[in-house]
Amino acid sequence: MEKFYELQPDIFAKYVPRITQDLSNGASFRLGTLIQESLVLPLKFSTRHSGLEPPKGMYDCVVPVMSDELINALQNAGVENLQCFPAELESNIDGTVWKNFQAVNVVGIKSCADLDASEFTHIADRPGKNALPLVAFEDLKIDPSRASGSLLFKLAESPGIVIVAGSVINYLRTQKSDEEWGITVDKR
Repeated sequence: MEKFYELQPDIFAKYVPRITQDLSNGASFRLGTLIQESLVLPLKFSTRHSGLEPPKGMYDCVVPVMSDELINALQNAGVENLQCFPAELESNIDGTVWKNFQAVNVVGIKSCADLDASEFTHIADRPGKNALPLVAFEDLKIDPSRASGSLLFKLAESPGIVIVAGSVINYLRTQKSDEEWGITVDKR
């Protein structure tokens, strides 16, 4: 049975690019649904990276930004549910601009947390008859049988969490190390 991991930006990253424009038109990269709103492109990010310390492959969780190289590797591993928007990272140290990045919306949400085996804090009940509660996980365990063969998706119980199949992680690691990609991967 497929193993699953939480995919997040490098938790030890020295710098984290921040979006510099307002997305007040309702666009959200956290819901796991297609963004229908029109965005001013390219999306602009400011960073403390410099020409001597260029950015790696993945940053931020609110508006995730990934390098074209990481996106291509994910797609080569079979991931098909990325909605990508051109992005530019600009150094506020030396003015270097990187245009080989995209803001990435992971489309797809699955309810597959094993709540009996996980440790979590209940945050809030959500409206609706069959709505899952919103929770914060201290120790997340995934029930692989409920992931339905998905390779990359948002977790319904906590939509800020991106889950990725072990086969995708194995492919990424044939190309570069987690550190070189700028990712942190935790088995779930």
